[in-house]
Amino acid sequence: MIPRFKLTARSSNRKTGPIATTMSSAETCPDTCPFNKGGGCYAAGGPTAIHWGRLTRRETGGDWMALVHEIRDAKLKPGTLLRHNVAGDLPHDGGKIRADILRTLTGIFLDAGLIPFTYTHHKQDGFNLPPIRDAIKAGFTINLSCDSETQASERYRDGLPAVCVVPSTDQRRSWTDQDGVRFQTCPAQLKDGITCQTCQLCTKADRACVVAFRSHGTSHKRIDKRLASVAP
Repeated sequence: MIPRFKLTARSSNRKTGPIATTMSSAETCPDTCPFNKGGGCYAAGGPTAIHWGRLTRRETGGDWMALVHEIRDAKLKPGTLLRHNVAGDLPHDGGKIRADILRTLTGIFLDAGLIPFTYTHHKQDGFNLPPIRDAIKAGFTINLSCDSETQASERYRDGLPAVCVVPSTDQRRSWTDQDGVRFQTCPAQLKDGITCQTCQLCTKADRACVVAFRSHGTSHKRIDKRLASVAP
């Protein structure tokens, strides 16, 4: 199935701030993502879920060419921050990232002069990591969503931008693990008024830390329970 995309030229989401955002239809999400299919995915609840459902049912949005036209018609200024996939993930075929589509998306965003960043929970293996590295090298920051602090630390030491989820009750602001890798709790969760627009930490592929997100949303208790069963 050809994935569908939808652009919002100016988000009203208080977490992102008034930046450009996109979402991809739900089939882009890998079965290996622990938050998928009732696992506590933030995008599967609240207002985002309504728009995501319409996109997935193919009632709105379009293919990558339609996305080109949406970006062009929005007349976004060069340097505009783009949070790709407030819902959805990178297009794939049976868990293998479609490198051709990823290259196309990267080109679309960069040709428009945007500053794109996103997160992926696809399997971190020898097939998926090379196209991710290529996109990052080109200027599209793809943060690797990790299942534990240990995995996030490994990805960081591999030279990749990594993020992970910690329990909602975790009060740490920043810390360093036994391998010397620094972790930073998402600044927007530490101070009111900070958004993706003002922070931009996750847009920097060469940042000096792993970004940790405290679980949140209507399913945070379910996520906390899962995290409790996973080693740090």
